[in-house]
Amino acid sequence: MKNHITPFSVLVLEDNINLFVFVVHCLSQIKGINIYVLSNKKDAETRYSRKIKKYIFYNKPPSELEWISNIDFEVDKHHIDLVMPVNEYEIETLLKYQDQFKNRDKLVILPTLDDFYKANDKGLLAEHLKKNQISTPKSFLIKAGEKNINDENLRFPILVKPTTGFYGGDGIIKFNDVNGVKLYLNNNNLSYDILLEEYVEGYDLCCNILCKKGEILAFTIQKGLLWTEKPFSPQIALEFIYDEKLYDTVKKLMKSLNWSGVANIDIRFDYKTKQFMILEINPRFWLSTEASEMAGVNFPYLLCLSSLNADFELPNYKHKKILNLKGLSYKTKMNKFFVFKFKFICNNTPIKYYLKDPFPLIYIMSNKIKSMMKN
Repeated sequence: MKNHITPFSVLVLEDNINLFVFVVHCLSQIKGINIYVLSNKKDAETRYSRKIKKYIFYNKPPSELEWISNIDFEVDKHHIDLVMPVNEYEIETLLKYQDQFKNRDKLVILPTLDDFYKANDKGLLAEHLKKNQISTPKSFLIKAGEKNINDENLRFPILVKPTTGFYGGDGIIKFNDVNGVKLYLNNNNLSYDILLEEYVEGYDLCCNILCKKGEILAFTIQKGLLWTEKPFSPQIALEFIYDEKLYDTVKKLMKSLNWSGVANIDIRFDYKTKQFMILEINPRFWLSTEASEMAGVNFPYLLCLSSLNADFELPNYKHKKILNLKGLSYKTKMNKFFVFKFKFICNNTPIKYYLKDPFPLIYIMSNKIKSMMKN
């Protein structure tokens, strides 16, 4: 890797779905990075990490501009080199108020606000994919409050998806006939837009990327191996693979968006057409960010390097299987002797981060014990 720039400092902006924990774990693997966390949570596992230079707590401010002002204050106070938003809300807010953000030149590379909206909204993305002739399932947008659908255009089964604002498969429902959809719309006065998307018989993949002005700087491709019982939930075990046709599809997509920054792209392989269908884009870090680091691609660190204008070659990644903590728990429940696979657990699960930095895990376990005692 060229131009290995350290030391430098990063202010990670904490989010409500704990993605920042995975980002901190990845950054902590690189010596010379001083990690600061700005959070509206008074108590969180990362607060107890010895890898953190400083955990900065603010009560949730009454306005977005006050939040921006808090960031500026901390950047100046601690001489921060880079500001790294992790979740959609933080990214959108910083993009919306860039002119009011005094230290906007210290932001990691991000997409434009228009491109962010296009990627984050499933309805806008579906329109963009059709316009640019990028493979995607047939879909129809239903505006908030609408009750009528043109069932002649639908081929069942279909998925009903909120266009924005939901995580981890929440809000997605599968329907096998038009009567079910009509009943759902009539019984729910939805305050948000939904997408009716034809269900594709196939299997799920993800492509994780880092781009600058539409050019891919780093990527990993993963195929799901294990899920929880909750429908459409994120994978808890995965395998890193490579497929040139999928990669070419993603390259075309990122070029069409002129994308800058990181993103996680959900993809479905269609058994019938033998095509890779783009389903949605998460324009942020993702739940398996740590898994990519274990496979050899440290996206948070590479985002820092690219933001500091350092050059590096497209990194290779290992084609290995990874379990997250839920996957490890599931495997252990299924086979109690799995806990004796020490080498696999150390190399293929997030346990390695907690072995090096045990206090956050102690905090998690103590909270679980307290919760069990209350019940």
